[in-house]
Amino acid sequence: MRYSKEPIEEVAQEFVPRNDLYRVKRSKKKKHKKKGPNSRHNKYHQEKEKKSLLHEIYDYIISIVIALGVLFLLYTYVGYPFTISGDSMYPTLHDGDKMIMSKLNSIDRFDIVVVDSPDETEKYIKRVIGMPGDEISVFQGQLFINNELVEQPFINQDLPPDEKTVTIDDFSLYGLTGERVVPEGKYFVMGDNRGVSKDSRMIGFISKEHILGEAVFTFWPIFPDNRVGMVKKYPDLYVEQTE
Repeated sequence: MRYSKEPIEEVAQEFVPRNDLYRVKRSKKKKHKKKGPNSRHNKYHQEKEKKSLLHEIYDYIISIVIALGVLFLLYTYVGYPFTISGDSMYPTLHDGDKMIMSKLNSIDRFDIVVVDSPDETEKYIKRVIGMPGDEISVFQGQLFINNELVEQPFINQDLPPDEKTVTIDDFSLYGLTGERVVPEGKYFVMGDNRGVSKDSRMIGFISKEHILGEAVFTFWPIFPDNRVGMVKKYPDLYVEQTE
């Protein structure tokens, strides 16, 4: 048997096409390089993560700005919560009650409203008794509006012990203010706890601009004395006169 002395590579070339042989040789030299931290692929993902984080921060800031804007609009044009301080509206409202005030409601007689004092140094919560054009007087503890007797179911003379000595003086609008009727654009307000209330009998008429809004809902306290609920309205309290 004869053996060829030709190199093995030359013999292999007779059976393997030249192009394929070139690929085989090249594949032997090809090595997989590890992707370092500075590789193009990693830089792309780092930039993508950075942009994603900036986008989240931007969305967060926008959400805060929108929320603050909505709160500002609600506070300015719709209403806001406030806390009762003092007993001038007792027993209807108690010291410490937390309420919602609405700026959207129109002002009607016997509504409970939050008002600025004439010098704007403090705020009061009172009941509207006299509307523009009304004549107001109290005689023997009874309220008269335009010479008609008016019921006062919101008045409760069962005051706390330290307030039982308080009496309510009779008055006429003219005697208090020098005006026979409530002027246009102004209101006469009083507290339900008449004996301790600082109201239009002392500070005069309240202009419409100083009425901040109407007390519409009590949301606290819930316990132990649940006082949550809508503020009661009194649309018609005139007493029918018998001949």
